[in-house]
Amino acid sequence: MLNNVLIIGLGMMGGSLCKAIKNNKISKKISAFDKNKSTVKYALKNNLIDYEVTDFSKMQHPDLIILCTPLSSYSTVIDKLVTTVNKKTLLTDIGSSKGAVHKKIIKLTSNTYINFISSHPMAGSEKSGVRHNKVNMLKNKVVFIIDKNTSVKANYIKLKNFWELMGSTTYDIDSKTHDILMSQTSHIAHLMSYVFIQSLPQSIIDKNLQLLLGGGIKEHVRLSKSDPQMWTDIFMNNKKNILNSLNRIQKSTSNMKKILQSDNKIKINAFLEDIQIKTK
Repeated sequence: MLNNVLIIGLGMMGGSLCKAIKNNKISKKISAFDKNKSTVKYALKNNLIDYEVTDFSKMQHPDLIILCTPLSSYSTVIDKLVTTVNKKTLLTDIGSSKGAVHKKIIKLTSNTYINFISSHPMAGSEKSGVRHNKVNMLKNKVVFIIDKNTSVKANYIKLKNFWELMGSTTYDIDSKTHDILMSQTSHIAHLMSYVFIQSLPQSIIDKNLQLLLGGGIKEHVRLSKSDPQMWTDIFMNNKKNILNSLNRIQKSTSNMKKILQSDNKIKINAFLEDIQIKTK
């Protein structure tokens, strides 16, 4: 059991992590830092955390620190941590993109008391804020652990055990492969949902959307409600890979457009059958 886990950022994921840590008795204490005082008040009142951290230099020493803030805020937070953490501490994050931000954290934490190993739980929701925390958010989910080969073995085992105690399955992956994989799946799916909703005429959204919320459209609407700041950071941090995915989609869209214009039913059916076979 850990003595103290510090959660930085009490959003939906941060709150869900607190609840999972409590329910699975992974740590004796959970501390948290968040700039929003009403968020901290809610977390204290609902027993998600044991105490609030207002000054990193005066906090009780955490065994594990988890960054649950938007990617663009990582550097500011870590600048403060490296000057205040004076005992060996394991640091991880839950960011969906690694890229330049990941490299910067490694640089900032080198030759400090902070040992950084990045994580990425494949879990989440379009809803933001601590009030939307979920008790089993991490159960039966995959958690990527990034760049195992460059980490200290004892720290890697500690982090792996932490995620698995919450019912997650861990998977080792390098940061470059991780970002390429995310750009081809999760990131592009969210981006295309934003594009789909943006392309809908406002009259459809105002008058007909509720009538049309079948499975496919409903999922696009759900994803398009995700936190804009979080996804702006992800799109910018993984820009190169996402642009490659967009180019592939544009090529496929252009191909389908030509087939439709040819009015060739056989070609359309063959196009769709080839896609169906890919996921069998």
